[in-house]
Amino acid sequence: MASWALPTAALLLTAAALWYAYVYTPLLLWPLVSLLSSSVVLALHSPMALGRRMTFLAHAQGHTVLTAALAAALPAGALAVGVGSAYYTALALLFVVLLNLAVLATERLGFGKDVATGVVMSFQLTATIALLYLVRTLYAAAVDPVALITGEYLLITARDVAFQAPFLVAASVFPLLFGLRYLYISLDEQFAESIGIRAGAYDYAFLVSMSVAVSASVYALGSLMPAVLLILPGAIANRMSHRLTDQIPLSVSAAALSASAAHFLYTFVPWLWPSAALGLVMFTLLIWRNK
Repeated sequence: MASWALPTAALLLTAAALWYAYVYTPLLLWPLVSLLSSSVVLALHSPMALGRRMTFLAHAQGHTVLTAALAAALPAGALAVGVGSAYYTALALLFVVLLNLAVLATERLGFGKDVATGVVMSFQLTATIALLYLVRTLYAAAVDPVALITGEYLLITARDVAFQAPFLVAASVFPLLFGLRYLYISLDEQFAESIGIRAGAYDYAFLVSMSVAVSASVYALGSLMPAVLLILPGAIANRMSHRLTDQIPLSVSAAALSASAAHFLYTFVPWLWPSAALGLVMFTLLIWRNK
């Protein structure tokens, strides 16, 4: 497939999905906008996660976000505010950033990145079990733990999208301004260091940007799907082209096309939740062989 074919298909299908939602299923318009924007921003980070060999850490975001979401649910439940509130999102973002930075801190103890990620994930899994029990025991009526995993797709409104937008814009800054440079750093870190580029500083900036992206996407995608969107779009882009300049545009196109197709699938097959449909479409793109 030519490098322009996927972006063209993504643009056409996205326009068709938005038009169909606006005309025929207006109640699903804002959920679709949230799904598309969340998927695209996460996909912006995907090639960098793969190029920097942070796939284990990126995939661990499913556990990280779930732990952070449950931790934020405790004070949110105490104040009887929903998971779509500014207070809840700010707390979830704080916990995600702290858990991701804990991986880099654990590396300083002498562990490799994969081991450091595993150590922090072990803590997260332990904490998640305790937090699940506390949330279900104390605030079962205010916070649904299952909704933290699946997202609240049908409940998303224009107000939720407006609240989500600044976080997604903030998460887009690093990949849009420094994404290509970060990919080149990943290709030859020693050369980058030799000309004065501090790869470690870029790593911290990438982790913070990724943390903001996954935190802002929880309400639409749940806690697990952001991890998938940090891996599969970049893998699809890498399969379609090995040029570094193609990686981010192709990754974003794969995510937009998949989100639009997932919305159509959900519209016609209601039992297939959008996040699950999104993953199925991306897997199809990944295994599809070009002639």
